[in-house]
Amino acid sequence: MICMAVGARFPAAALAASLAALWCLRTAKGGWEKRPALALALAHFAFYFSTFRWHGGDDIPNSLLPFAILRHGTLAMDLVMHPWLTGRELDFLVPGLGGVNLSVYPVLPGLLAVPFYLITAFFNPPVSQGLLHDLSKLAGASITAASVAVYYLALRDRCSPRWALWLASLYGLGSWSFSVSSQALWQHGPAQLGVAIGLWGLAGKGNKRAAAAGFGFALSVAARPDAVFIAAAAAGLWLFHRTRELPAFLGGAAPPAAGLLSYWLAYTGRLAPPELRWQARNFLAPQAAALTGMLLTPARGLLLYFPPFVFAAWAAARRRGAETLWLAGGCFATVLFLSCYRDWVGGMSFGTRYFASMTMIFLWWLTPYEKEIAASPRLRRGWAYAAAAAFIIHALGGYLRWPGTYSIERTFARIWHPSEHPVFHLLDAGGGLADWPFVMRALAVAALAAGWVMLSRRLEKTL
Repeated sequence: MICMAVGARFPAAALAASLAALWCLRTAKGGWEKRPALALALAHFAFYFSTFRWHGGDDIPNSLLPFAILRHGTLAMDLVMHPWLTGRELDFLVPGLGGVNLSVYPVLPGLLAVPFYLITAFFNPPVSQGLLHDLSKLAGASITAASVAVYYLALRDRCSPRWALWLASLYGLGSWSFSVSSQALWQHGPAQLGVAIGLWGLAGKGNKRAAAAGFGFALSVAARPDAVFIAAAAAGLWLFHRTRELPAFLGGAAPPAAGLLSYWLAYTGRLAPPELRWQARNFLAPQAAALTGMLLTPARGLLLYFPPFVFAAWAAARRRGAETLWLAGGCFATVLFLSCYRDWVGGMSFGTRYFASMTMIFLWWLTPYEKEIAASPRLRRGWAYAAAAAFIIHALGGYLRWPGTYSIERTFARIWHPSEHPVFHLLDAGGGLADWPFVMRALAVAALAAGWVMLSRRLEKTL
């Protein structure tokens, strides 16, 4: 807090505070076992801040928005945009009612970040670029860590606490939660928190759980518009299969929906997002190359960045209940929609970060299969190797420089090139180990492969 009050950098202080809180929780009566969700959130927050770096870009407008709210009482960007967005207005801002400048991205992440900016906004120290990045990462890491805790609680309603811990940790450290969402105030973290709340509601019965589900899925849409397909799938589940709880589901969805519509109307004069015209020009018919690329390419392929998806697909194919079919339909519709996006590679990105929220659903399908995976030597070993690969890949994304550039054209040109994958990028002269001689880079990759085998065997024993 002192660092935020005087305008100093604070990643080391945040990491130390989270570790101290985790230790206090461990030594308290009952230890971690009494509050596993809180322990999980603190542990993940510590991991997220242990990277000591900011991986952002698209977070810039939302990282400034809390200052506009707290200091000027507005969601317009005009009074906080300089010097951070000077010369970059066309990339991050769109015009609103009365000629004001609005963020080209949804404002919910900035609204959720307000509590983390209170001290800095109150004491009003000089804000450096480093401090702005730290505040963005503090908010992003906290929101993402909260999503891990809520997701764990949702999983625990469907499987054993041990398997819930396994799946929640894989989501938190073996997916884009670690490499992307927690490293800055991206849209993904708040959307993931919404989906986690939605799944918690889905895991239970009754009107309270239905209202929580409606609230969560609506929150995810307010944070990131392409979450609408999963939210619509959830709504279809309540409409056709949990009809008695439908009013509660809709009632829970009403506050986020009303807030989003109110923002649109107040700042654009119409019930449409301010970025609608800006985004509409970027869409084409579905592209087969995009669908293939999002699944298989070294630069953006789901299978190469999240190998446990193979098990998720196996589980979904065996579970043909209404819930699985609706959620699978929502995921497929999302991917099909993204394939229509002209720049589907996502600019400077770590893999296809658009799958960040969907990883929760992929792992959700695995909840009934703990005993079957544990009982089969082949499945157990395959699962351990896939999970270990995911942990290592996204740790590389968290700790090292991402492959690729901001050039969309160059990304498309190199999308099938092996060096665009984070593991092989270590061998590249411009990769995360660029200062090392090639022999040392090669030895590092060999050590990483050996570490993958060792971690896999260790994880296999936990099952």
